[in-house]
Amino acid sequence: MTRAEPLPLGAVTLTSGPFARAQQRALRTALELDPDRLLAPYRRESGVPTGPGYGGWETEGLDGHTLGHVLSALSAHAAGGSASARDRVELLLTGLRECQMTLGTGYIGGVPDGVALWHEIEGGWIEPQTFDLDGRWVPLYNLHKVLTGVIDATVYAESALGRTIATEFVAWWIRVFAPISDADVDLILRTESGGLAASLARWADHTGDEDAATLAARLAVRALWEPLAAGRDPLDGLHANAQIPLVVGHAVLARQGRGDEFAAAARTFWESVTQHRTTVIGGNSVREHFPPRDDWSSMFTAREGPETCNTVNMVELARELYRLDGKLEHLAFIERALSAHILSMQHPDHGGIVYFTSHRPGHHRVYSRSETGFWCCMGTGLEAPARFAASAFSTGPGQLDVNMLLGSRVQWGDAVVEIETERPIGDDALLHVTVPNPGAFVVRVRVPEGVDAERVEAHIAGAVHGPGPDGWLRIDREWHGRTTVRLVLPPVIRSTEAPDGSGWVSLVDGPRVLAERLAGPPVDPLATDARMGHIARGALLPLADAPVLTPEDLTAARRTDEGTVILPASATRREVVLEPFASLHDDRYVLAFPYARDGDAAGRRADLAAEDARADAVDARTIDVVTFGQQQPESDHALALADSESGYDEGSHWRRFGAGSTFVLQDWGAAAATMRIGWLGDTSPRRLVVRIDEDVAADVRVAPTRGQDAIEIDLSGYADGRARWSITVSGAEAGTPRLSEARLMSAPIV
Repeated sequence: MTRAEPLPLGAVTLTSGPFARAQQRALRTALELDPDRLLAPYRRESGVPTGPGYGGWETEGLDGHTLGHVLSALSAHAAGGSASARDRVELLLTGLRECQMTLGTGYIGGVPDGVALWHEIEGGWIEPQTFDLDGRWVPLYNLHKVLTGVIDATVYAESALGRTIATEFVAWWIRVFAPISDADVDLILRTESGGLAASLARWADHTGDEDAATLAARLAVRALWEPLAAGRDPLDGLHANAQIPLVVGHAVLARQGRGDEFAAAARTFWESVTQHRTTVIGGNSVREHFPPRDDWSSMFTAREGPETCNTVNMVELARELYRLDGKLEHLAFIERALSAHILSMQHPDHGGIVYFTSHRPGHHRVYSRSETGFWCCMGTGLEAPARFAASAFSTGPGQLDVNMLLGSRVQWGDAVVEIETERPIGDDALLHVTVPNPGAFVVRVRVPEGVDAERVEAHIAGAVHGPGPDGWLRIDREWHGRTTVRLVLPPVIRSTEAPDGSGWVSLVDGPRVLAERLAGPPVDPLATDARMGHIARGALLPLADAPVLTPEDLTAARRTDEGTVILPASATRREVVLEPFASLHDDRYVLAFPYARDGDAAGRRADLAAEDARADAVDARTIDVVTFGQQQPESDHALALADSESGYDEGSHWRRFGAGSTFVLQDWGAAAATMRIGWLGDTSPRRLVVRIDEDVAADVRVAPTRGQDAIEIDLSGYADGRARWSITVSGAEAGTPRLSEARLMSAPIV
């Protein structure tokens, strides 16, 4: 089996082009963060005197996660030669080491009351929810971030202090889990654990620590890998980014030869996600969850499209699978995801990061502010640019592979390889190879997707080389001094349909995913510091207003001298001007177009108008909504759980409550008139008691039924101009129905 080994990050420096510029912008953003505020949660939890930390998620239960991301990002920059990054890494490590030594156990963490958590677990108190363990928000996920950070400081920044901290922290993990039974480990792993297993396996890679590798395999979530290893697809409705890091761990364990079942699981997951659940930009998920693989309708109607974290972690999975299997599809995915989604998620001017990239026509995105929010995607968005080159070059005996053309300088033994290119904004590239002494070796350049393969050429010293049937341009020669290779990569315009076969299509020109920029209505491109500020709250435009494309339209697409692509006006729609999505910021856009495969644009538009009418009956009246059974909506609405269970059936997430659980709905305009609570049918009688503040607003006995139902609660008796509604739901002994959502509305649904 082919195993391609990537060049280390320290051997590659990005020098020019969009990726280099984005990398430097991310470095500036990371260095602008105050190290004392990043360290504050760790100092607080270890008893070291501290000042205030950051706000947002850093004070809402995920305290300390950002420092782990920043350590990983700066360690990668340090590997590339940044002295400022290296100095900041050592400063953060010094602060962490003080906390670690104060506690004296090897533990470090910013999890609120985190030290006590592990005493509770050791004492047998294990109460897991999907995103909550003993009342703490995803503590394993949180701790894995700083574990990964100190490992990256060891591996990339070659920090001796990082190695000391990581060694003691890994030993703490091993010691804590040693007495826990397998049954209790499975119970703990019901709560999102992030890339904990992958990080421990990577540590074993670097140090040979077999105890760490054994624990990594033990922390592989059986409920996920068993069905995947058997070739089954269990992903419908699952929280997408709770699964992807787990599968990265499977791939690392498989590469280490620790079980064929892990390799099978990783390959099944990869096939399911990339072939059936991935959009044109390489992203996946709606509202953070995998939609049904055969029904993508929500992808093109929701505000919350693919999450940045998901795509970054899928790139990590592709990198691991390429090392395992050596398939070009892994490299093609990396190039598409980096060029379209990851390059676009960072604002080129102020460095803000996008959480959700909506695929709804005419919607928009919002970017983080520098010192608020601190969502997961902010941290991941700082990391990803630092590792743009992590899989760009691979090497074997006498051979250098150029997997992705980036403006860069590569040190490969005595040879220096320099690439000049503006890809993905431009097309062609120059490759310069400099050797101090003559020598024979092979340089292979992967032929990118989206080019006219018959016209791809490499011009070198008067000779012309074409690609082979294996998808590589192979240059096998004796190299002298400085040699220039001119790569000609003619782009082609092509279309990509939604993977479920529904009527949506996107266009791609060479390496560039295209989108139409819309002039209005205006939007605020910066996220607010509210709990749900990462969601783009601008008005939803009617789906029927989007241009409907036909096969004839796609064949008429033409490229202009300005670098845009034009779809000329037709009898059924206006002219469409498309530009690279990666450089489209601050405005509304159309990334996915309604598609009439049969040529009936009028019929497709009528269907969209009917969908608009159905949505208007609910969405136009909705002020705020919480979807039960989904992590982020529940967290955003401060759901305090007591005696509940959750699941996914009939295409809907749900949660059943026993004892009283409380959540908050926001009404910034004080316009609420009614609250609608919906549920799925059940085979047993249930009870739903709803309290507003302490008053019983509804007490409903629900008979066994099929299908879905709802109640609406008149809020006129509470019309006191409030902006915040505290709601408690309970089900007495019978439990509530399987609640799907609660909506605060400006008017009842007639």
